[in-house]
Amino acid sequence: MSENGFPRFQGGYCNLDYLLQNLGRNEETAKRLAGLFLENYPGLLERMMQALRAGDRPALKNALHDIRSSCVLFSGHHCVDIARRFEESLREHASQAEAMLAKDDWELMAETLCNCLSCMASEMKAYFDGSPA
Repeated sequence: MSENGFPRFQGGYCNLDYLLQNLGRNEETAKRLAGLFLENYPGLLERMMQALRAGDRPALKNALHDIRSSCVLFSGHHCVDIARRFEESLREHASQAEAMLAKDDWELMAETLCNCLSCMASEMKAYFDGSPA
């Protein structure tokens, strides 16, 4: 346990001790930020999946940017890396024909990113509930 009653924890998907440190150990702000992430990440994932299914590249880029930005806050490096590679693949496959060839890869990246964010959310819940991840 840390001095503030929260377990000391750096999970495999996020580093919430680092978040608390950056917030001056302000537990309420950390809880509020984590709560906002937990409330909003399913919608972010849904936006990403809808854009992917619709072939809406601008909406997909926006969703990936928002996901990556959310993960950076919580030191979710694994999720950030997946989102960044996904964004790079979108740039590399700019034409419609290239996009059709990359569609299976993008679906796999989207599924991997969904799983990664779910793991990150589980770690956050466990961290702030004080239970093991």
